Order: sequence, then structure tokens, then C-alpha cells
Amino acid sequence: MDSVHIEAYLADELDQRGREQVEHALRNDAVLRCSFYTQVQMDSALNGLLGEGEMMDEESFEKSVMARLRSEGADGYHGFAKSVLTEIVEEREGVVPLRWPDLVKAGFISAAATIALMFVLQGIIFSDGYTPSTVSHYPASGPVFVARLEQSTNLQWSRATESNIREDGWLKNGLLEIESGQARIVFNSGASAMIEGPASLSIESSNRVFLQSGRLTAEVPPPASGFTVNTPRLNAVDIGTRFGVEVLPNGDSELHVMQGSVEASRTSGNLETVLVEEGLALVADSRTRNQLEPVPYAGEDFVMTVGRMPIPVPALRYTFDESVGAMIEDTGSDRQYDIPLVAAGELGNSPRRSIGKSGSGLVFQPQTFMEVALSHDFQLDDPFTISFWVRIPPELGNEADQVLLRYGTEESGWSFLCNLSGEGGARGAVRVAAGDGQIVGTTDIADGNWHHVAGRFIGGNKAGISSHLHLFVDGVLESFTGFEPSSIPSNRAEILRIGDAGENGLSGSIDEVNVFREAVPTIAIQGLSEN
Repeated sequence: MDSVHIEAYLADELDQRGREQVEHALRNDAVLRCSFYTQVQMDSALNGLLGEGEMMDEESFEKSVMARLRSEGADGYHGFAKSVLTEIVEEREGVVPLRWPDLVKAGFISAAATIALMFVLQGIIFSDGYTPSTVSHYPASGPVFVARLEQSTNLQWSRATESNIREDGWLKNGLLEIESGQARIVFNSGASAMIEGPASLSIESSNRVFLQSGRLTAEVPPPASGFTVNTPRLNAVDIGTRFGVEVLPNGDSELHVMQGSVEASRTSGNLETVLVEEGLALVADSRTRNQLEPVPYAGEDFVMTVGRMPIPVPALRYTFDESVGAMIEDTGSDRQYDIPLVAAGELGNSPRRSIGKSGSGLVFQPQTFMEVALSHDFQLDDPFTISFWVRIPPELGNEADQVLLRYGTEESGWSFLCNLSGEGGARGAVRVAAGDGQIVGTTDIADGNWHHVAGRFIGGNKAGISSHLHLFVDGVLESFTGFEPSSIPSNRAEILRIGDAGENGLSGSIDEVNVFREAVPTIAIQGLSEN
């Protein structure tokens, strides 16, 4: 039984005898059932992605689905995760996956374009490599590097894996093979995973990993809730804090919950979800129809840490907590970039001191700003992290974007704005522009509440704004609602300006501005967002 017959069956193109032959093969071939089940799940996911009854030509349909997948964290340049499509349905659409033997009874009837794309995607999903003919013509709409190797002990990668890792530890989507040693990988979501070699795993997105073999310990802070570990037989979705997963040599997958709770289910067969609480453990074995079986708890056997994480220190830090005075003090590591409160010597262009998010802050109006000249150490294409708290009162009818902060000049530099015009993405979301490119986040920050904003640029060869910038709001990694790719100018930053001299400057409050000359760990960004 080949894929052509399955496609025809799903498209309801077979006569009665043909359907009976396919159904007989499904009942007697476990491998074929698994393949068929996956195809039906993908079909269901595609319907959930685009909505039923939507008509478009095949090329537009394919591009639309690819765009939606990329918005969910899939990387168009490096293949799609096995679980991406089905998890979109379960997490966003609330669709309950079908179970065998109800699959045959369901009688899925799909449009030809849906079926064609489904099989195209299946070819991508189950391949570990890059598929240029299928996906290379789609530009990246999100960061290429979704995790970073933070710490290791006696770590030995396979030779094939070494090419997927940058010298500074940043990792792309794709297969990782650890021959020996231990590695601590931190995802852009903030979730971290301790991997004990030998192990084979695939990083699928900023909050999802597929463990093929070996042992993994996950620690998940609240902003990364929903971190998922898939194995050949088990799905584990975190809704707590810490758990361990081990794929045994025979393929059985064990789950041990050390803290909090985890939702577990089989990857095929009996898909009933089980809530596993702290101090409990279970196994997914080869008996796909059975429920997940309890096993003795052995959470203490999972490695939790590899040394201590260094705490990054900002080069510039402005808390605005001085009660009086004409200077804003730089309390960062450089301690040489104090800013005059009176911009350019003109009192009318200066912000006012006020209550901030923590202690004192500054209130800005359009054309009020403050800036400081920076040394040659600050280069636009070098890695950096900029974070700050901002509060923007809701202004119905205001459709002019507001400039919050500039790192570099207006002509050549990075600009952080509030996208009140809604141009190119969600209205009220953070927009970051550099060169001719930009990215637009998701969260509306123009609601009168304090929001923590952080932009992390990881730099590197041929770095671009849409592929190498990570945007966080309130400690949570943002999806992009719009983007325009662009390379980054290799110039000096020259200045840091808070607010703006133009009519579209910030109308709101700023507090706790930090500038790091490095791409700091996600956990550090989330720590700043909790102050």
C-alpha cells in the first residue's frame, strides 16, 4: 500500500472496493496505520490553520500555510518539527485529534491542494536535512537561532553536529548528537534542558524538542510554560517547573516529574492525556493501545545543573532613582555615560521625573528626549541586549508611531517604537527597525500598563534583523506579526537616545534602561522583567 492510495482514500476518490482494500490494509498493518494517522492529523491541522471553505490557488495556499507555520516557531530553512502541525491544532484551535479506529469512520474529504501540500509537508517533517527545492524560497520570518549552549562538562559532539553550532554556542533548529558528556541548552523561551550523552535530539522551535534517544532534564520558568518534549512514544507538555525524560534503548520513554506537573500522552494509539504530578513517573512502551503505565519514581537520578551561570552586568544602566539633580547617573559597568537631564541645554525638551516601575522614572512627551554620546566600543552589528520598562497611556485615534528609544542615529541605527499606526504588523506592538528592515511583535503595549521590553541581537556573519533579533515583552518571546528583512550596518552606534526630538516621540514613561554589549541569556532578560 503506497502513499498514492492513501491520498486517494483521503480525497474520497476510490470506489467501494478500493476503500475496502485500504481499510483492510490499515487494520492489519501497524506501520501503515501510524503513517495514515499522521497524515490525517496533518490534514486536520491544515483545516484548522486556514479555516474550512477557504478557496485559493495551490501556490497561494502553500505559501499561506508556510507563513502560519513560521509564526508558530517553525524554521522554514531547516525543516519542520514532527509535532508542529498537530500542536497548532491542540494548542490554538482546540481540535481533538482523531483516534484509531475512528479514523476510518471519519471519512476525511480534503481539497486537492490540501492533500498535495500535506504530502509535501510530510516529506519535510520526516527529514532531518535541509530541503532547498521545497522551502528555500520562503524568507525567514523569525530568528534562525532558537537556543544556545550555555554550559557543558566533558562534552563531545558528533562530527555531523559540530557544523550546526556557532562558536558562541547559538544553535539552529535541527539534529544534535552528543557522544559523551553533559550539555545545558537554554531555549529562547527561557526553558533549559540538561542533556546527558550519549543522546540524540532535534531542536524544533524555541519551546519544543524531540528526544530520539538519551536522557533530558527540563527546567521551565513560568514564561516558558508549555515547553514540550516529544519522543518516539511520548509527548510531555510542562505546566509546572521541572521534569526528566529518558528514551531507553528499546524505545520506551519514561517521564519523571520532580516539581510541578506535566501533561503526558502517547504519540500514537491511545492518546488520552494524563496529568503527572510531582514525585510520580510513568512509561510509554510499545503497546500503543494501553494507557501510560506508572513506574517507580527516580527523579533524583536526573542531572540538574552543570556549574553556576554567570550573571551578566550591563555596560550602561539607568534607574532614574536620583531624587534631584541635573544628571542621570550611569550605574552600569562602564560608569562613564551619565546623561544630562536637560536635553541640549533646553529645559523645554527635557523629560520630567516621576514615579517609575521601580522607584523613580521619567515622563516624556513628543519632542522631549535625552541622549549620550557612546564610544567606539558600541558597534551596531555587534551583539547587544537593550531592555527597559515603558508605560504608554491608551490614546484612541492616535495613529502615529511613537519612538521609544534609539541605539544609533535615525539614519543608521536601531529604533524601538510603538507601532500605533498598525503598519506592517499588530497595532500597539513593539516595532524594531534597523537599516531598511524591521520586525513587529504581537503584544499591545499601549494600554496604560507598565511593560518590560527587551531586544537581543546575537550578531554574527551576515546577520539580519528578522533572523538574528529576539524580541521579548514582559519576559515572553514575541512572535512576529510583520517583518522586512535587512542586513545590519557595520557602523558605530554613536549615541543612545531615550525619547525623540520629533513629533512622534514617546508620550509616556520610561524606567530601568539597560544596555549590554552581549546577547544575554533569556533567564537574565526574564529576571529583569520581574523587578
